[in-house]
Amino acid sequence: MESILTDLYVGGDKDHLKIENQSGWKSLRCAKYGPGCHQQSVGYKSLAAPQGPDYLSVVKKNRMALNFIDTADPNFIPIEMIETGLRYVNSQLRSGYKVLIACNQGHSRGPTTALLYLRATGELQGNFIHSERIFRTLYPHYDPGIGARHFASTNWQHFKDLLVNN
Repeated sequence: MESILTDLYVGGDKDHLKIENQSGWKSLRCAKYGPGCHQQSVGYKSLAAPQGPDYLSVVKKNRMALNFIDTADPNFIPIEMIETGLRYVNSQLRSGYKVLIACNQGHSRGPTTALLYLRATGELQGNFIHSERIFRTLYPHYDPGIGARHFASTNWQHFKDLLVNN
């Protein structure tokens, strides 16, 4: 688990397990499968999430879990799901919590979401390539999958200052 801003951390399943029952912590789980992730949080057994209000995200206990699959096709990453997750992180930080953004291994989906959070809050103002280089200095384990990286780069302008006035 690495701190990338005051009270904002990035990591994987092991890090989530360390903080999941600690007071003062919230997490954004950026994975479909694994401890505290979408499938476990919603409680379905099938490969596909059930349609309904929890299809893209669900809040349970001290976390939000996103139905975020690690795919090479960025079209399977709904922009509204990422926006919901970023708003959750922002709200929890403003409420005084420490927040962990975590996927399974801590390399792709979680760090990419954290990168987009920094963009949405105005912390990263440069173009995608420049900002990605800066982010790698904050979180050296960043190793995005093709789909997550393509999603972030093609939607970079969309997330610019998204949360600045929220």
